[in-house]
Amino acid sequence: MKTLKLIVACMIALSLFGCASGVKRDSSVQASAVPQITKVSALKVYLTEDAKKLLADNIKFNPDTLQSTLQRTLNAKNLISTDAAAQLDVEITDIRVRSNFSAIMFGFMAGSDSVAANVYVKDKTGKILNKFESSASYALGGLAGGQDSARMDWLYEEFAKVTVNELTGEGQK
Repeated sequence: MKTLKLIVACMIALSLFGCASGVKRDSSVQASAVPQITKVSALKVYLTEDAKKLLADNIKFNPDTLQSTLQRTLNAKNLISTDAAAQLDVEITDIRVRSNFSAIMFGFMAGSDSVAANVYVKDKTGKILNKFESSASYALGGLAGGQDSARMDWLYEEFAKVTVNELTGEGQK
């Protein structure tokens, strides 16, 4: 009975760590020196060569859906303006998507779905004003959390949320 309770307690504890997201700021840039972005004029999402290779094994990941989720999030926060001085480049560096079977049958034990990217805020001349790494991962599974749409939608939305929060300074609080 003690073993069963221990297993249940471990499963509950591990499920709390199933989803994660975060931002890693460029160490060469001090947070106080980074200008807070009020608006951007353009958004560009692209994959590095290594990420393009990973895409072949992670075909459920859709960079266009990530871009549209980011665009929607920026629009919702009123951060898009054609005459803004800054533009946003999101360079996807790493992706991993579990198969539907693995996510449902093995859940977090099959690893996590994840996306990581370098985010560059540039002025109109291309000079980098701010740089940080944004990431999100989703490791839950089972019948409810293992469905492709639930996992991928959460991953795209969480990535967009932490990225936009970092841009606006909400992520530094």
